[in-house]
Parts: sequence; structure tokens; C-alpha cells
Amino acid sequence: MNIRFPLIPLIPILASGCVAAPLVSPDAGQVLVTRNAPAEECMFVGEVLGSQGNFWTAEFTSDEDLVRGARNRMRDEAYNLGANFVQIEMESQSHNTADESLGGVYSSVIIGNAYICPKV
Repeated sequence: MNIRFPLIPLIPILASGCVAAPLVSPDAGQVLVTRNAPAEECMFVGEVLGSQGNFWTAEFTSDEDLVRGARNRMRDEAYNLGANFVQIEMESQSHNTADESLGGVYSSVIIGNAYICPKV
């Protein structure tokens, strides 16, 4: 009995943990993400959150892709609110401290405030 074939459908699932989460809407890439405060004429529309990563996929995903994926998810959420500007309020990268061989970031979370601004 060959058990390799039942594992083949799992390859795309495992591989999906290896790259940054893409933007769902290409136009969400126009959302400016910054630590700077918005201009006074900007209107607050909500809090947004983006995250990527977990303990199981961390070994296969670069730290940069974890952060990029979290930002992409936050941009998509802001875009869905109609926002074109996000001020980052908090960034958190969880590190593996239980096992030295599994070092590095294993998840990234970014929280921000989304705004609609007349010009960005």
C-alpha cells in the first residue's frame, strides 16, 4: 500500500503557509499604512486588524512575509470600509522561545485606525 498519494492533497495547504497573504482586492494596495497621524480633515471609519502566521507554518514562512501578509489583510479590511489611510496603533510579532531551533517570528498582528482622507 502506497501512503504517499493521500498526502498529495495536503501539499497546497502546507505550501499556503509559506507566502504572504495576498491582497483580496488589488485596489487595497492604494491604502496608505503609516505610523503618522492622519490630517485633520480625515474621517475615522473604524479599527482594522491584520494577522498572519501560526506555530505550524512559521518554519516555512519568512518573517518578512508574515509582516507583509498581516499588512495586506489590514489593507483589505480598511479598503472594505472605504478607507484610504491607516494609522498603525500596535504591531506585535510573536517569537518562538520554547525551542531555539524554531527561532524567529511565528505570527504577526497589526492593529490600526482606518480613515477616509480627501487626499493622501
